[in-house]
Amino acid sequence: MSVFSKRNDGNNIMEDENISEFLTAELCEDAGIIVIDIEENTLSLGAMNLDYIKVKELINTIENKFNLKVHLKQITSLEWETWFENTHSVSVESIQKKTHQKQFEGNNNVIQIDKQTNNQLTENHNSPIYINDNEISNVEKLENDDDNELIDDANDEALIKLAQANIGDDSEIENDVLFGEELTASSDPVIAGVASILSKCFTLKGSDIHAEPLEDRLRIRYRVDGVLKEAFAFPKSHVNPIISRIKIMSKLDISEKRLPQDGRIRCLLRGRKSDFRVSTLPGRWGEKVVLRALESDNSVLNLTKLITEKTELDSIQTMSKSPYGIVIIVGPTGSGKSTTLYSMLSELNTPGVNISTVEDPVEYTLDGIHQVQVIREKGLDFSRALRSLMRQDPDIILVGETRDKETAQAAMEAALTGHMVFTTLHANDTSTAITRLAEMEVPPYLIGASIIGVVAQRLVRKVCKSCSDLRGLNTKENQLALSHGVKKARFLSKNNKSCSICNGTGYKGRVGIYEVMKVNEVIRELIMKQANADEIREHAFDKTGRTLLSYGMNLVKNELTTIEEVERVCLLNENQSEEL
Repeated sequence: MSVFSKRNDGNNIMEDENISEFLTAELCEDAGIIVIDIEENTLSLGAMNLDYIKVKELINTIENKFNLKVHLKQITSLEWETWFENTHSVSVESIQKKTHQKQFEGNNNVIQIDKQTNNQLTENHNSPIYINDNEISNVEKLENDDDNELIDDANDEALIKLAQANIGDDSEIENDVLFGEELTASSDPVIAGVASILSKCFTLKGSDIHAEPLEDRLRIRYRVDGVLKEAFAFPKSHVNPIISRIKIMSKLDISEKRLPQDGRIRCLLRGRKSDFRVSTLPGRWGEKVVLRALESDNSVLNLTKLITEKTELDSIQTMSKSPYGIVIIVGPTGSGKSTTLYSMLSELNTPGVNISTVEDPVEYTLDGIHQVQVIREKGLDFSRALRSLMRQDPDIILVGETRDKETAQAAMEAALTGHMVFTTLHANDTSTAITRLAEMEVPPYLIGASIIGVVAQRLVRKVCKSCSDLRGLNTKENQLALSHGVKKARFLSKNNKSCSICNGTGYKGRVGIYEVMKVNEVIRELIMKQANADEIREHAFDKTGRTLLSYGMNLVKNELTTIEEVERVCLLNENQSEEL
């Protein structure tokens, strides 16, 4: 690599180590800096956080090692991100060559340098060849509907040349920075520490990480099996460095501390690629950051692994394979609605089906599915994206969440025009989902004609069999369980605190509780009459199906969970509450 490695130092020209080899992409990324310019004895750098420890250490190293004066400038996260979209080595070298040109102005070397830089840009932006001659020879023949002639794409020289051409750059499509496992071994305590905080989430099998500044400390908590547990506590002086590092990794503006921000981190930890959804919220003692672990392993997207009962499994699979209509998944935040929906899509995802999704955010990445991220500040909300999807020749549509009348009505109209639609809704159970749509002022005829079925779900913790006992039920204390046919159940032992399997919690892992309501003629008549949730609930499971409580009590029979867990997540009516 030809770079400018000489500079003017007083009256002497000194040879120095190549600074472009020192300012690697990894080093700039860790410090949150960009190279702006190099002129004579001055190096101009841009930094998102001027007080970041790593930045100060880097400036001292450059000044001592290269005898350069460093000029530091505040930049935004957008400027930092834009710089990293280009090839780092070319960017640094280009700056140095421009400086070299200034010293020898008027020379004919200018044109030659520009050509070299252009060649390097071309060499560094070559995409891999995804289709070779053998693969093209296996292209399927397409049948022409007009004259019934067969067109052999394998003989089309233009297609072969296009497939073999090196066009564009993958980085233009995928701009997310993938942070690797080398971060945990970094010499910087903040970089290594934050990487360990993320890695610990997988060790504990947690779903969320809470970094919460308090009056005297920074508290780190993990949500494990639906319950928050405090794992670390750092001194107050660690708040800004740790929060800033998380914001840098998620491409947020570290100078903005008064407004909430949302971002995303992609990392490779413990040998697997994982994503975190990042949300910041200003508070009295500083910014609180919550990271939601988004499972990137598609092996978990399997309905047979999620649903333990065959009756509910068969019902959900039958509804998902309908040619048109809408299936609604309801439940509170963190109840596994998205995992169930993606599992349904995973079973339907074939080359012959066009599947499109509208989500906020995109939680799972599925190959072969077009996924749209909602951007409200740009005007791209659920309803607008859904209307656009209707012009994309879809077979199956996933609407991440139905929040308003426009989205609900657009989804149901899509279901009536021959499309299969999946969506989620915040409701307590299947019957209240119907009334929730009525509250959105969706016409009853749309609700009754479009909905195939509603699935309500919860997540309960699985009981640890190593520190629990199987005992018979007390008729006075467990009347509700006895009324559902439970004769024996597992109860936590008093000495379970010493259990190494569940860390003394009595529970390890989670299992789903499902309530499936198929919309039949009886339910449709009630919808048209605008019946309330209680009336719908009375007729919902006359012939088939069971409530969340019945499903949960069956898990208790099978020794998968405890009575307390089922009662904790299920909504009990007044009569059931009196039995407790």
